[in-house]
Amino acid sequence: MAKNSVYKFEKKNIQGGAGRLIIGTDITKRPTSISDVMDPNTYELVGGYRDLGATTDGISQSRGFDTSDVEIDQSTTPISTTISSWTNTISTTLMESTIENRQLAFIGGTIEETPAAYGAGVALASTVVKGATSVNVADGASFANVKFVKIGDEIVQVASISGSVIKLKKPLEKSYTTSDKAAPVTKLGTKTISYGSPANIPSYQLVLISQKDDGTLLMVVYYEVKSSGDSSEMSYNKEKRQIPIGFTVYAQDDLPEDENVFKEIEEVL
Repeated sequence: MAKNSVYKFEKKNIQGGAGRLIIGTDITKRPTSISDVMDPNTYELVGGYRDLGATTDGISQSRGFDTSDVEIDQSTTPISTTISSWTNTISTTLMESTIENRQLAFIGGTIEETPAAYGAGVALASTVVKGATSVNVADGASFANVKFVKIGDEIVQVASISGSVIKLKKPLEKSYTTSDKAAPVTKLGTKTISYGSPANIPSYQLVLISQKDDGTLLMVVYYEVKSSGDSSEMSYNKEKRQIPIGFTVYAQDDLPEDENVFKEIEEVL
């Protein structure tokens, strides 16, 4: 706290920084600690939650209420005010244009997945270290003209093929030995989703986690949210695609009225 000054403040309480937006499908969960959502040591999410990923222009929380005045004949001014309604909203712009995020923002149907198809696997001719951008295979004949190759459990785009040497467009994420195989991808897998005009909007649980300047965490749990009816626009142009998204937060009828919308859990030193 500033000393010997008319202005008193605590610098440690002035916080900033980005947030991590997380969504869950089970609105019956009522987390009571950060570890119910995320491992505080590894930062990995527990089952049932997924990240919405990168955002831009921040994550905005809005909370407000409308009031009604109580008036009587015996007074020219209201004698009391009551709250007639509450509004709670969350909004942001998603930068990761995954099919799951588009499903959420545009109220899509079920995502159907079809696995990739592969040709016969060929043994690696030598060990491959993590980060490598080329591999040697025992026989490169079956890889002519392929655009993608599966190495171990990774599918990587092919840059060029010369004999038994396959050059890749991005580094491998793992190391491999001669007991592993490479296989030509004859057909990539697909994800399919349809969009229509459903009458009902799915409910989700929304979690916002931020890290304070002292390294501690703040988690906000919104018990039930639904995508708002505001138009979501995604442009196909030279810029990176963005998905504006907004959520309306709903009260839970089985909780006390002063605790039924969202909860904050803050670590303290």
